[in-house]
Amino acid sequence: AVSAEAVLAHANARPLTNEAPHSAGASRPRPRASEMAPAQATTSDLEASAPRQHALVTTILGGEDSRRSHWAQAGVVCSWGVAYIMVSASLIAYNKYLITPGRFPYSVPLVFIHATFCSVLALVLLLCCPSLFPSLTDRINKITVDRSVVLGGALPIAILFSGQLALSNTAYLHSSVAFIQMMKEANLALVYTLSLVAALERFHWRNAWILVCIIMATSLTIHGELHFSWTGFSLQGTSQLFESSKIVLQAMLLSSRGKKLDAMTYVLLVMPLCAVVLGVLLWSLIFVWPNEHLATPTQAELIAWAPHLFLNACVAFALNVVIALFVKSSSAVAFILAGICKDAMIVMSGVFLFHEIISGIQAVGFALQLLLILVYTLAKTFPDYFEQGVIPGLMASLFGIKMAPAAASPLKPSKDYGAVDEGSGSGASAAPKQLTQ
Repeated sequence: AVSAEAVLAHANARPLTNEAPHSAGASRPRPRASEMAPAQATTSDLEASAPRQHALVTTILGGEDSRRSHWAQAGVVCSWGVAYIMVSASLIAYNKYLITPGRFPYSVPLVFIHATFCSVLALVLLLCCPSLFPSLTDRINKITVDRSVVLGGALPIAILFSGQLALSNTAYLHSSVAFIQMMKEANLALVYTLSLVAALERFHWRNAWILVCIIMATSLTIHGELHFSWTGFSLQGTSQLFESSKIVLQAMLLSSRGKKLDAMTYVLLVMPLCAVVLGVLLWSLIFVWPNEHLATPTQAELIAWAPHLFLNACVAFALNVVIALFVKSSSAVAFILAGICKDAMIVMSGVFLFHEIISGIQAVGFALQLLLILVYTLAKTFPDYFEQGVIPGLMASLFGIKMAPAAASPLKPSKDYGAVDEGSGSGASAAPKQLTQ
Protein backbone atom coordinates (compact mmCIF):
# COMPACT_ATOMS: atom_id res chain seq x y z
CA ALA A 1 0.00 0.00 0.00
CA VAL A 2 1.23 3.48 -0.83
CA SER A 3 0.90 6.09 1.92
CA ALA A 4 -0.24 9.63 1.28
CA GLU A 5 3.08 11.02 2.45
CA ALA A 6 4.99 8.90 -0.06
CA VAL A 7 2.76 10.05 -2.90
CA LEU A 8 3.24 13.73 -2.00
CA ALA A 9 6.99 13.30 -1.56
CA HIS A 10 7.27 11.64 -4.93
CA ALA A 11 5.16 14.30 -6.64
CA ASN A 12 7.11 17.22 -5.08
CA ALA A 13 10.61 15.77 -5.54
CA ARG A 14 12.99 17.96 -7.61
CA PRO A 15 14.21 16.37 -10.81
CA LEU A 16 17.82 15.13 -10.90
CA THR A 17 20.32 16.90 -13.16
CA ASN A 18 23.72 15.98 -14.54
CA GLU A 19 25.30 19.30 -13.50
CA ALA A 20 28.26 19.10 -11.13
CA PRO A 21 27.80 20.94 -7.82
CA HIS A 22 29.55 24.31 -7.51
CA SER A 23 32.24 24.68 -4.95
CA ALA A 24 31.88 27.18 -2.13
CA GLY A 25 34.47 29.56 -3.56
CA ALA A 26 33.50 29.37 -7.17
CA SER A 27 31.49 32.16 -8.55
CA ARG A 28 28.14 31.09 -9.85
CA PRO A 29 27.45 32.50 -13.34
CA ARG A 30 24.65 34.98 -13.40
CA PRO A 31 21.68 33.43 -15.12
CA ARG A 32 20.32 35.17 -18.10
CA ALA A 33 16.69 36.25 -18.38
CA SER A 34 15.90 33.39 -20.74
CA GLU A 35 17.20 30.93 -18.12
CA MET A 36 15.07 32.42 -15.31
CA ALA A 37 11.75 31.76 -17.05
CA PRO A 38 11.89 27.97 -16.68
CA ALA A 39 12.47 28.30 -12.92
CA GLN A 40 9.46 30.56 -12.55
CA ALA A 41 7.43 28.20 -14.72
CA THR A 42 8.48 25.25 -12.55
CA THR A 43 7.20 27.00 -9.42
CA SER A 44 3.91 27.80 -11.11
CA ASP A 45 3.60 24.18 -12.30
CA LEU A 46 4.12 22.89 -8.78
CA GLU A 47 1.43 25.21 -7.46
CA ALA A 48 -0.94 24.18 -10.24
CA SER A 49 -0.24 20.49 -9.75
CA ALA A 50 -1.13 20.53 -6.05
CA PRO A 51 -4.84 19.77 -6.66
CA ARG A 52 -3.84 16.89 -8.96
CA GLN A 53 -1.52 15.51 -6.26
CA HIS A 54 -4.27 15.60 -3.68
CA ALA A 55 -6.66 14.02 -6.18
CA LEU A 56 -4.16 11.22 -6.74
CA VAL A 57 -3.85 10.65 -3.01
CA THR A 58 -7.63 10.65 -2.64
CA THR A 59 -7.97 8.13 -5.48
CA ILE A 60 -5.42 5.75 -3.96
CA LEU A 61 -6.83 5.99 -0.47
CA GLY A 62 -10.38 5.77 -1.83
CA GLY A 63 -9.48 2.59 -3.70
CA GLU A 64 -8.09 1.09 -0.50
CA ASP A 65 -11.28 2.02 1.37
CA SER A 66 -13.37 0.50 -1.41
CA ARG A 67 -11.43 -2.76 -1.24
CA ARG A 68 -11.75 -2.85 2.54
CA SER A 69 -15.48 -2.18 2.25
CA HIS A 70 -15.85 -4.94 -0.35
CA TRP A 71 -14.09 -7.50 1.83
CA ALA A 72 -16.06 -6.37 4.88
CA GLN A 73 -19.34 -6.81 2.99
CA ALA A 74 -18.23 -10.23 1.75
CA GLY A 75 -17.38 -11.19 5.33
CA VAL A 76 -20.83 -10.14 6.54
CA VAL A 77 -22.56 -12.13 3.79
CA CYS A 78 -20.45 -15.22 4.48
CA SER A 79 -21.11 -14.93 8.21
CA TRP A 80 -24.87 -14.76 7.78
CA GLY A 81 -24.73 -17.54 5.18
CA VAL A 82 -22.87 -19.84 7.55
CA ALA A 83 -25.28 -18.91 10.35
CA TYR A 84 -28.26 -19.69 8.08
CA ILE A 85 -26.84 -23.11 7.18
CA MET A 86 -25.89 -24.03 10.75
CA VAL A 87 -29.10 -22.82 12.44
CA SER A 88 -31.31 -24.44 9.82
CA ALA A 89 -29.52 -27.79 10.08
CA SER A 90 -29.53 -27.49 13.88
CA LEU A 91 -33.30 -26.98 14.00
CA ILE A 92 -33.93 -30.03 11.79
CA ALA A 93 -31.57 -32.15 13.88
CA TYR A 94 -33.10 -30.90 17.15
CA ASN A 95 -36.62 -31.68 15.93
CA LYS A 96 -35.52 -35.18 14.93
CA TYR A 97 -33.91 -35.66 18.34
CA LEU A 98 -37.12 -34.69 20.15
CA ILE A 99 -39.59 -36.45 17.85
CA THR A 100 -38.35 -39.90 18.72
CA PRO A 101 -40.15 -42.62 20.69
CA GLY A 102 -39.16 -42.30 24.33
CA ARG A 103 -38.54 -38.53 24.16
CA PHE A 104 -41.18 -36.06 22.90
CA PRO A 105 -42.80 -37.68 19.82
CA TYR A 106 -45.59 -35.11 19.55
CA SER A 107 -45.37 -32.96 16.44
CA VAL A 108 -48.54 -30.87 16.81
CA PRO A 109 -47.71 -29.59 20.33
CA LEU A 110 -44.13 -28.95 19.23
CA VAL A 111 -45.03 -26.76 16.24
CA PHE A 112 -47.76 -25.07 18.32
CA ILE A 113 -45.07 -24.04 20.81
CA HIS A 114 -42.91 -22.82 17.91
CA ALA A 115 -45.73 -20.70 16.45
CA THR A 116 -46.70 -19.16 19.80
CA PHE A 117 -43.13 -18.44 20.85
CA CYS A 118 -42.19 -16.91 17.48
CA SER A 119 -45.33 -14.75 17.48
CA VAL A 120 -44.58 -13.27 20.91
CA LEU A 121 -40.88 -12.64 20.21
CA ALA A 122 -41.64 -11.16 16.79
CA LEU A 123 -43.96 -8.64 18.45
CA VAL A 124 -41.27 -7.79 21.00
CA LEU A 125 -38.71 -7.42 18.22
CA LEU A 126 -41.06 -5.09 16.34
CA LEU A 127 -41.13 -2.79 19.37
CA CYS A 128 -37.36 -2.98 19.95
CA CYS A 129 -36.04 -3.01 16.38
CA PRO A 130 -38.69 -1.88 13.88
CA SER A 131 -36.13 -1.64 11.05
CA LEU A 132 -36.32 -5.45 10.71
CA PHE A 133 -39.95 -5.03 9.59
CA PRO A 134 -39.71 -2.74 6.53
CA SER A 135 -43.07 -3.93 5.19
CA LEU A 136 -44.69 -2.42 8.28
CA THR A 137 -42.42 0.53 9.12
CA ASP A 138 -40.81 1.76 5.88
CA ARG A 139 -42.65 4.69 4.32
CA ILE A 140 -42.06 3.50 0.76
CA ASN A 141 -42.54 -0.28 1.15
CA LYS A 142 -45.16 -0.13 3.90
CA ILE A 143 -48.29 -2.23 3.39
CA THR A 144 -51.68 -1.80 5.00
CA VAL A 145 -52.66 -4.84 7.06
CA ASP A 146 -56.43 -4.86 6.65
CA ARG A 147 -59.13 -7.48 6.77
CA SER A 148 -58.58 -8.60 3.20
CA VAL A 149 -54.88 -9.23 3.82
CA VAL A 150 -55.50 -11.22 7.02
CA LEU A 151 -58.57 -13.24 6.05
CA GLY A 152 -58.05 -13.38 2.30
CA GLY A 153 -54.29 -13.92 2.30
CA ALA A 154 -52.62 -14.77 5.59
CA LEU A 155 -55.28 -17.12 7.02
CA PRO A 156 -55.37 -19.60 4.08
CA ILE A 157 -51.57 -19.58 4.04
CA ALA A 158 -51.48 -20.22 7.81
CA ILE A 159 -53.80 -23.23 7.44
CA LEU A 160 -51.57 -24.81 4.80
CA PHE A 161 -48.42 -23.88 6.73
CA SER A 162 -49.77 -25.53 9.89
CA GLY A 163 -50.58 -28.74 8.02
CA GLN A 164 -47.13 -28.74 6.44
CA LEU A 165 -45.31 -28.34 9.76
CA ALA A 166 -47.39 -30.93 11.61
CA LEU A 167 -47.12 -33.63 8.93
CA SER A 168 -43.45 -33.01 8.10
CA ASN A 169 -42.40 -33.32 11.74
CA THR A 170 -44.57 -36.40 12.22
CA ALA A 171 -42.74 -38.06 9.35
CA TYR A 172 -39.56 -38.08 11.47
CA LEU A 173 -41.13 -40.88 13.50
CA HIS A 174 -41.09 -43.17 10.47
CA SER A 175 -38.30 -41.99 8.13
CA SER A 176 -34.77 -40.69 8.38
CA VAL A 177 -33.71 -37.05 8.16
CA ALA A 178 -31.67 -37.75 5.03
CA PHE A 179 -34.56 -39.45 3.22
CA ILE A 180 -37.06 -36.72 4.11
CA GLN A 181 -34.67 -34.00 2.95
CA MET A 182 -34.11 -35.82 -0.35
CA MET A 183 -37.86 -35.97 -0.86
CA LYS A 184 -38.17 -32.23 -0.19
CA GLU A 185 -35.93 -31.49 -3.18
CA ALA A 186 -38.83 -32.46 -5.46
CA ASN A 187 -40.84 -29.45 -4.27
CA LEU A 188 -39.61 -27.44 -7.26
CA ALA A 189 -41.48 -29.71 -9.65
CA LEU A 190 -44.66 -29.54 -7.54
CA VAL A 191 -44.53 -25.74 -7.29
CA TYR A 192 -43.90 -25.37 -11.03
CA THR A 193 -46.80 -27.68 -11.91
CA LEU A 194 -49.23 -25.90 -9.57
CA SER A 195 -48.01 -22.52 -10.85
CA LEU A 196 -48.82 -23.59 -14.42
CA VAL A 197 -52.30 -24.65 -13.34
CA ALA A 198 -52.82 -21.32 -11.55
CA ALA A 199 -51.46 -19.39 -14.59
CA LEU A 200 -48.61 -17.93 -12.53
CA GLU A 201 -45.93 -19.44 -14.77
CA ARG A 202 -45.36 -19.57 -18.51
CA PHE A 203 -44.29 -22.91 -19.90
CA HIS A 204 -40.64 -23.14 -20.84
CA TRP A 205 -39.09 -26.27 -22.31
CA ARG A 206 -35.77 -25.71 -20.57
CA ASN A 207 -37.40 -25.49 -17.14
CA ALA A 208 -39.57 -28.52 -17.88
CA TRP A 209 -36.59 -30.69 -18.85
CA ILE A 210 -34.63 -29.67 -15.75
CA LEU A 211 -37.59 -30.49 -13.50
CA VAL A 212 -38.08 -33.86 -15.19
CA CYS A 213 -34.44 -34.62 -14.42
CA ILE A 214 -34.99 -33.54 -10.79
CA ILE A 215 -37.92 -35.95 -10.52
CA MET A 216 -35.78 -38.76 -11.95
CA ALA A 217 -33.01 -37.97 -9.45
CA THR A 218 -35.60 -37.97 -6.63
CA SER A 219 -36.84 -41.37 -7.75
CA LEU A 220 -33.27 -42.65 -7.38
CA THR A 221 -33.15 -41.44 -3.76
CA ILE A 222 -36.50 -43.10 -3.01
CA HIS A 223 -35.53 -46.34 -4.75
CA GLY A 224 -32.24 -46.46 -2.86
CA GLU A 225 -33.80 -45.99 0.61
CA LEU A 226 -32.73 -48.97 2.74
CA HIS A 227 -35.44 -48.53 5.41
CA PHE A 228 -38.40 -47.40 3.33
CA SER A 229 -41.64 -46.68 5.19
CA TRP A 230 -44.91 -46.12 3.39
CA THR A 231 -46.24 -44.20 6.39
CA GLY A 232 -43.29 -41.81 6.42
CA PHE A 233 -43.40 -41.48 2.65
CA SER A 234 -47.14 -40.68 2.68
CA LEU A 235 -46.86 -38.17 5.53
CA GLN A 236 -43.93 -36.36 3.91
CA GLY A 237 -45.53 -36.41 0.46
CA THR A 238 -48.74 -34.90 1.86
CA SER A 239 -46.68 -32.30 3.72
CA GLN A 240 -44.97 -31.33 0.47
CA LEU A 241 -48.35 -30.90 -1.24
CA PHE A 242 -49.34 -28.54 1.59
CA GLU A 243 -46.07 -26.62 1.28
CA SER A 244 -46.22 -26.31 -2.52
CA SER A 245 -49.85 -25.20 -2.37
CA LYS A 246 -48.90 -22.62 0.28
CA ILE A 247 -46.16 -21.18 -1.93
CA VAL A 248 -48.47 -20.89 -4.93
CA LEU A 249 -51.31 -19.53 -2.82
CA GLN A 250 -49.18 -16.80 -1.26
CA ALA A 251 -48.07 -15.78 -4.75
CA MET A 252 -51.72 -15.54 -5.80
CA LEU A 253 -53.14 -13.87 -2.71
CA LEU A 254 -50.30 -11.61 -1.54
CA SER A 255 -47.58 -11.05 -4.13
CA SER A 256 -50.00 -10.59 -7.02
CA ARG A 257 -51.71 -7.82 -5.05
CA GLY A 258 -48.43 -6.05 -4.42
CA LYS A 259 -48.26 -7.31 -0.81
CA LYS A 260 -44.64 -8.43 -0.81
CA LEU A 261 -43.60 -9.09 2.76
CA ASP A 262 -40.15 -9.26 4.25
CA ALA A 263 -39.20 -12.30 6.32
CA MET A 264 -39.94 -10.90 9.77
CA THR A 265 -43.23 -9.28 8.74
CA TYR A 266 -44.23 -12.62 7.28
CA VAL A 267 -43.52 -14.26 10.66
CA LEU A 268 -45.42 -11.58 12.56
CA LEU A 269 -48.44 -11.83 10.25
CA VAL A 270 -48.66 -15.59 9.66
CA MET A 271 -47.32 -17.19 12.86
CA PRO A 272 -50.10 -15.93 15.19
CA LEU A 273 -52.66 -17.38 12.79
CA CYS A 274 -50.69 -20.64 12.69
CA ALA A 275 -50.81 -20.71 16.49
CA VAL A 276 -54.60 -20.33 16.40
CA VAL A 277 -55.01 -23.07 13.77
CA LEU A 278 -52.65 -25.44 15.59
CA GLY A 279 -54.35 -24.66 18.91
CA VAL A 280 -57.73 -25.66 17.47
CA LEU A 281 -56.18 -28.82 16.01
CA LEU A 282 -54.52 -29.65 19.33
CA TRP A 283 -57.80 -29.17 21.21
CA SER A 284 -59.62 -31.47 18.78
CA LEU A 285 -56.90 -34.13 19.12
CA ILE A 286 -57.27 -34.07 22.91
CA PHE A 287 -61.04 -33.87 23.30
CA VAL A 288 -62.69 -34.76 19.99
CA TRP A 289 -60.61 -37.00 17.73
CA PRO A 290 -57.54 -38.65 19.27
CA ASN A 291 -55.22 -40.04 16.61
CA GLU A 292 -52.32 -42.43 16.98
CA HIS A 293 -50.18 -40.63 14.37
CA LEU A 294 -50.84 -37.21 15.94
CA ALA A 295 -50.60 -38.08 19.60
CA THR A 296 -50.60 -35.52 22.42
CA PRO A 297 -48.40 -35.42 25.55
CA THR A 298 -49.35 -35.62 29.18
CA GLN A 299 -48.73 -32.78 31.61
CA ALA A 300 -45.85 -34.70 33.18
CA GLU A 301 -44.14 -35.06 29.79
CA LEU A 302 -44.54 -31.34 29.11
CA ILE A 303 -42.91 -30.48 32.43
CA ALA A 304 -40.12 -33.00 31.97
CA TRP A 305 -39.18 -31.74 28.50
CA ALA A 306 -39.88 -28.02 29.13
CA PRO A 307 -36.19 -26.96 28.99
CA HIS A 308 -35.68 -28.71 25.66
CA LEU A 309 -38.92 -27.29 24.28
CA PHE A 310 -37.91 -23.76 25.25
CA LEU A 311 -34.45 -24.12 23.71
CA ASN A 312 -35.92 -25.68 20.58
CA ALA A 313 -38.35 -22.76 20.21
CA CYS A 314 -35.44 -20.32 20.58
CA VAL A 315 -33.62 -22.04 17.72
CA ALA A 316 -36.78 -21.83 15.58
CA PHE A 317 -37.09 -18.09 16.18
CA ALA A 318 -33.36 -17.56 15.65
CA LEU A 319 -33.72 -19.17 12.22
CA ASN A 320 -36.35 -16.62 11.20
CA VAL A 321 -34.14 -13.73 12.35
CA VAL A 322 -31.08 -15.13 10.56
CA ILE A 323 -33.05 -15.58 7.35
CA ALA A 324 -34.27 -11.98 7.53
CA LEU A 325 -30.76 -10.60 8.06
CA PHE A 326 -29.20 -12.89 5.44
CA VAL A 327 -31.75 -11.90 2.79
CA LYS A 328 -31.20 -8.24 3.66
CA SER A 329 -27.40 -8.39 3.26
CA SER A 330 -26.91 -10.96 0.49
CA SER A 331 -27.57 -11.33 -3.20
CA ALA A 332 -29.80 -13.86 -4.94
CA VAL A 333 -26.82 -16.02 -5.90
CA ALA A 334 -25.54 -16.11 -2.31
CA PHE A 335 -28.92 -17.17 -1.00
CA ILE A 336 -29.25 -19.90 -3.65
CA LEU A 337 -25.80 -21.31 -2.91
CA ALA A 338 -26.44 -21.18 0.83
CA GLY A 339 -29.69 -23.09 0.31
CA ILE A 340 -27.84 -25.82 -1.60
CA CYS A 341 -25.22 -26.06 1.16
CA LYS A 342 -27.98 -26.12 3.78
CA ASP A 343 -29.66 -29.12 2.13
CA ALA A 344 -26.35 -30.98 1.98
CA MET A 345 -25.63 -30.12 5.64
CA ILE A 346 -29.02 -31.48 6.75
CA VAL A 347 -28.36 -34.80 5.01
CA MET A 348 -24.87 -34.93 6.53
CA SER A 349 -26.30 -34.23 9.99
CA GLY A 350 -28.58 -37.24 9.61
CA VAL A 351 -25.63 -39.42 8.62
CA PHE A 352 -23.17 -38.28 11.29
CA LEU A 353 -25.45 -37.37 14.22
CA PHE A 354 -28.13 -40.05 13.93
CA HIS A 355 -25.99 -42.68 12.17
CA GLU A 356 -28.41 -42.95 9.26
CA ILE A 357 -27.25 -45.04 6.33
CA ILE A 358 -27.67 -43.85 2.75
CA SER A 359 -27.03 -46.10 -0.20
CA GLY A 360 -24.80 -45.36 -3.15
CA ILE A 361 -27.84 -44.84 -5.37
CA GLN A 362 -29.17 -42.26 -2.93
CA ALA A 363 -25.84 -40.43 -2.82
CA VAL A 364 -25.75 -40.18 -6.63
CA GLY A 365 -29.38 -39.13 -6.79
CA PHE A 366 -28.93 -36.46 -4.11
CA ALA A 367 -25.85 -35.03 -5.83
CA LEU A 368 -27.82 -34.80 -9.09
CA GLN A 369 -30.67 -33.13 -7.21
CA LEU A 370 -28.43 -30.41 -5.82
CA LEU A 371 -26.77 -29.76 -9.17
CA LEU A 372 -30.07 -29.58 -11.07
CA ILE A 373 -31.68 -27.37 -8.42
CA LEU A 374 -28.71 -25.00 -8.65
CA VAL A 375 -29.12 -24.80 -12.43
CA TYR A 376 -32.88 -24.31 -12.21
CA THR A 377 -32.82 -21.60 -9.57
CA LEU A 378 -30.07 -19.68 -11.34
CA ALA A 379 -31.94 -19.96 -14.64
CA LYS A 380 -35.07 -18.57 -12.97
CA THR A 381 -33.16 -15.77 -11.26
CA PHE A 382 -30.98 -14.76 -14.25
CA PRO A 383 -32.94 -15.91 -17.32
CA ASP A 384 -31.03 -13.69 -19.74
CA TYR A 385 -27.75 -15.43 -18.91
CA PHE A 386 -29.16 -18.82 -19.96
CA GLU A 387 -30.43 -17.80 -23.38
CA GLN A 388 -27.28 -19.26 -24.97
CA GLY A 389 -27.37 -22.49 -22.96
CA VAL A 390 -26.74 -23.94 -19.53
CA ILE A 391 -22.93 -23.74 -19.48
CA PRO A 392 -22.76 -20.05 -20.56
CA GLY A 393 -25.50 -19.28 -18.05
CA LEU A 394 -23.60 -20.90 -15.20
CA MET A 395 -20.38 -19.12 -16.16
CA ALA A 396 -22.14 -15.75 -16.26
CA SER A 397 -24.24 -16.13 -13.10
CA LEU A 398 -21.59 -17.72 -10.88
CA PHE A 399 -18.31 -16.23 -12.16
CA GLY A 400 -19.39 -13.15 -14.13
CA ILE A 401 -17.92 -14.52 -17.38
CA LYS A 402 -20.26 -13.53 -20.18
CA MET A 403 -19.88 -15.06 -23.62
CA ALA A 404 -20.53 -13.02 -26.74
CA PRO A 405 -23.97 -13.76 -28.20
CA ALA A 406 -23.99 -15.81 -31.37
CA ALA A 407 -24.94 -14.02 -34.57
CA ALA A 408 -28.56 -14.55 -35.51
CA SER A 409 -29.12 -16.70 -38.58
CA PRO A 410 -30.95 -14.89 -41.35
CA LEU A 411 -32.85 -18.10 -42.15
CA LYS A 412 -34.19 -18.50 -38.61
CA PRO A 413 -37.80 -17.31 -38.41
CA SER A 414 -38.65 -14.80 -35.74
CA LYS A 415 -40.83 -15.88 -32.85
CA ASP A 416 -44.47 -15.00 -33.29
CA TYR A 417 -46.31 -13.05 -30.65
CA GLY A 418 -47.92 -15.40 -28.17
CA ALA A 419 -45.58 -18.31 -28.87
CA VAL A 420 -44.30 -20.56 -26.11
CA ASP A 421 -42.12 -18.50 -23.79
CA GLU A 422 -38.41 -18.77 -24.43
CA GLY A 423 -37.28 -15.59 -22.77
CA SER A 424 -36.79 -14.23 -19.35
CA GLY A 425 -40.25 -14.94 -18.09
CA SER A 426 -40.80 -11.30 -17.25
CA GLY A 427 -44.12 -9.71 -17.80
CA ALA A 428 -47.58 -9.83 -16.35
CA SER A 429 -47.78 -13.59 -16.25
CA ALA A 430 -44.37 -14.15 -14.72
CA ALA A 431 -44.37 -15.75 -11.27
CA PRO A 432 -43.93 -13.25 -8.46
CA LYS A 433 -41.14 -13.65 -5.99
CA GLN A 434 -41.95 -16.05 -3.21
CA LEU A 435 -42.23 -14.83 0.34
CA THR A 436 -39.46 -15.97 2.61
CA GLN A 437 -40.45 -18.05 5.55
